[in-house]
Amino acid sequence: MSIAKQFNRVFMPAITKESYGEFNLYGKLREVILGSSQNMRLPQLSEDIRATYHSVMQHELFDMCDKAGGQLLSESYPEFLAGLQKETQALAKAYEQFGVKVHFAREMSESEILACQPTADFTQVFAAEPLWVVGRNVLENVWASDVAWASIEPVRERHQPFIDDDHNILHYTAPRPTTQRDYIYEGGDVLNLGDGRVLVATGPSSTNQRGAQWVKRMLEHDGYQVTILELPEVGIHHLFAVMCVAGPKLVIAYEDAFPAGLPECMSDFDVIWANRAETRATGPCAVMLDHQHILMPESTPRLNQLLAEKGVTPVTVPFEYHAKLSGGIRCKTSVIRREIC
Repeated sequence: MSIAKQFNRVFMPAITKESYGEFNLYGKLREVILGSSQNMRLPQLSEDIRATYHSVMQHELFDMCDKAGGQLLSESYPEFLAGLQKETQALAKAYEQFGVKVHFAREMSESEILACQPTADFTQVFAAEPLWVVGRNVLENVWASDVAWASIEPVRERHQPFIDDDHNILHYTAPRPTTQRDYIYEGGDVLNLGDGRVLVATGPSSTNQRGAQWVKRMLEHDGYQVTILELPEVGIHHLFAVMCVAGPKLVIAYEDAFPAGLPECMSDFDVIWANRAETRATGPCAVMLDHQHILMPESTPRLNQLLAEKGVTPVTVPFEYHAKLSGGIRCKTSVIRREIC
């Protein structure tokens, strides 16, 4: 049993070495991993992929997969790949300007990919997906599809030295689903509010109820208060794509995902509501650099202005190509170290 402590009103079940993990989402960011797009192979639109992801795929991505499923992005859409790489470099530069150490996830070879999953259809663009860190809890994903299983290794290997060196860090892997898809857990459905409260969402294309109950039990063992939400079908993938933390008591949220307002457990939070176009542009999937600065896409000027009016300074980067893959800045970023203030 951990001994929970409050530091500057941040819930900390234990102190980790070198500020490993994320005890809140607004302290000073120190070290991250960014995903790679060079070896992306567009998924083939099988019945399974269509059933799971059709409602959340951007139209352009669906068309690309329909025309070139199974092909490397570098061969079928080299201009799109160049756009992704340019945005990745802009994001890395923005992090580095704020003193954040940036790693790039090692690109997996085709033989490594096929050793981990049944097909070579693969993406490791979004480094946050393989594992998600809540406080000191490292929680590895179990996806509904096979296109990202091989992406775990290059992200885990960056986290592993910290895990190995600190007995206070807890490392879990969710049960891998059977053919009945009994367990599906995706870290993008977990939002740490920083004060001991955590939201876990379920949705038709991501975490299911059993997966949500699994992560709830893991975090409750560490003293967290976990609320499970069932998000309505709004055509957006993951909780972190419809809500992100923009300060100790401030969030950006997609209005259609929360038709009755913020969850009751967040009655003390202020909110900046995003419309559909802003959400499609990944506005509610931002990353705080520290308690005064937030990384935002250039294509959400209204949200960026509203944040400035709240005293939070937006640092903007181009992110249109990644948005077409239904992923935002937070999806792209696996956080290794963040201070609590």
